[in-house]
Amino acid sequence: MVSLAEISDALAAHPGVGAARAAVVRHDGREVTVAAVVPTEWVSGPVLRNHVRQRLGEDCGLHGVLVVDRLPEVDGAVDVEELAAAVADGRCALFEDPRDDVERRVAEIWSAQMDVRPVGATDDFLELGGDSLSALGIIAAIEAEFDRPLDVYEFMSASSVRRLAEILR
Repeated sequence: MVSLAEISDALAAHPGVGAARAAVVRHDGREVTVAAVVPTEWVSGPVLRNHVRQRLGEDCGLHGVLVVDRLPEVDGAVDVEELAAAVADGRCALFEDPRDDVERRVAEIWSAQMDVRPVGATDDFLELGGDSLSALGIIAAIEAEFDRPLDVYEFMSASSVRRLAEILR
């Protein structure tokens, strides 16, 4: 496992990040590693999470990244309660592996069409950097893979691999 300092350093090395701090928080009865970052330009949590995974390896242990205006700190240390609250209320989405074959197939299509690795089941299409061109490519690939028509409204309304998989089931 990679250290919290290494995760923070990898995030801080991203050109869109001004400052970063990682911590371990409890969520749903387990410990997860999340980081808070202050951006210098627009960048999403999933893009930053994938940046760290590419630099430090997929098994680096980073589950989510919270983009903030200022680092949450208490007495000079990371405010773990603030990070845990962000995870609990959905402001910091955690990476989730696909649960079944449909989610895996959809995630693979998104990954191939957007050249983003890995794509989690709850990752948001737009936060991963999706645009109209990649949406059309994904829709065409989904229609071919699942032998089912899919319109742009359905796709954009779903916004995540998991919700799109629910539509396709």
